[in-house]
Amino acid sequence: MADRFGSGQLPHGSRILMEHVPHSRAFSLGFFFPTGSRSDPVGKAGLAHLVEHLVFKGTQSYSTSELARMVDRVGGDLNAWTDREELAFSCSVPSEHWETSVKVLLELCFSPRFPEEELEREKEVIRNEILATFEDPEEMSYDNFLQNLDPGLWSRPVAGTPESLSGLTLNDVKLWHHQHVSPNHLVIVACGNFNSRDLRNTLEAGLKQLTPTEPFNSRTEFSPVWFCRVVAAEFQMVQVLSGWCFPRPKTLREAIVWQVFSMLWGETMSSRLFQSLREERGLCYSVGSQIFDTDQDWGLQFFATAAPEHSRAVVEALSEQVKMLVSQPPSLEEWEDSRQSLRGGMLLGSEKMEARVSRLWKYFQSFGVQESFEASMETLDHPVTREEQLKVLGTLSHQRPVLLVWGKTRLRSSRSLEALWAV
Repeated sequence: MADRFGSGQLPHGSRILMEHVPHSRAFSLGFFFPTGSRSDPVGKAGLAHLVEHLVFKGTQSYSTSELARMVDRVGGDLNAWTDREELAFSCSVPSEHWETSVKVLLELCFSPRFPEEELEREKEVIRNEILATFEDPEEMSYDNFLQNLDPGLWSRPVAGTPESLSGLTLNDVKLWHHQHVSPNHLVIVACGNFNSRDLRNTLEAGLKQLTPTEPFNSRTEFSPVWFCRVVAAEFQMVQVLSGWCFPRPKTLREAIVWQVFSMLWGETMSSRLFQSLREERGLCYSVGSQIFDTDQDWGLQFFATAAPEHSRAVVEALSEQVKMLVSQPPSLEEWEDSRQSLRGGMLLGSEKMEARVSRLWKYFQSFGVQESFEASMETLDHPVTREEQLKVLGTLSHQRPVLLVWGKTRLRSSRSLEALWAV
């Protein structure tokens, strides 16, 4: 029996996307708010992330430990995250306990107590989290990459800095939560084996008691700039990050074609970057690529981790691979292998209800479409056409990719690096 898909409106403008998967014995529920660290006020970086932490410190009806036991006693999983453009809460449980996930997420999102005695304690937890990133070269280099790509507010660290965190108050937390975590901003996504009528009735009963807030505009201008830069750091390994920025695709099909290209470029063991830099030349252990997206722009980023003595060779190898996109464009076989790889990965991921939840939310957030897994697979079933291939390669050939070399590199200046980065 095909997966059943539905959507609709709930009280106060909340939206719901549902995908019924009859063969599953699991149920995943996600509460998504289209906001995040980009909505932190100037001088209060890390506020959205602090709100996410503090909602777990007890609600009007349950203590922290009681919330945890509600999920743990059924073998469930409760999670939350803050990104630059989203604040999300998810709960996965065995399907017969779907009501538990509804109760827990409604409590967390809309009835937190924000006890004053927890504020400094949780700020210290986050401060440790921030300090831990200072020991992670990949995390540090990526933040530096974003700060060079767009020096504006958008690129601030999600968790803030120790300095910005120390100035955040409980009033800041309550005000941000009131403005942004509101039912009229909420998108609910449910996947698994459940009764859609029962789910909607339960959600409606919980949501109708709430009071919505005024609409807000959390969009911030993302203005990528070209750069080619060497940044010294004390970590032993060198991080090389590069990529292109371009207007976001207008359709889901275009986005899928870009994802197929990213697969053949650097996301798989048979990809061009992996085979060239690691397998053929042994220049690095870690190498790959990923799609990068905001409300306004998309991009394709690629990265490598290498020993300092290999930093020049890695840059030269990456430069050579970029040039080959024109001189030796990907073959039909490369495109088809990557499409099949993406298709297979989606099939494997479809067995996890939380992966289905994330996919539905991402498609809705990015393109405003409400597409079932079956429909997504049908979109992916069509081979990438020659016209689609040329459009991708044409977009990349009209722009010089940015470049950051970060770490204890032997490349001494950005000027010498720019001469080397002849793409």
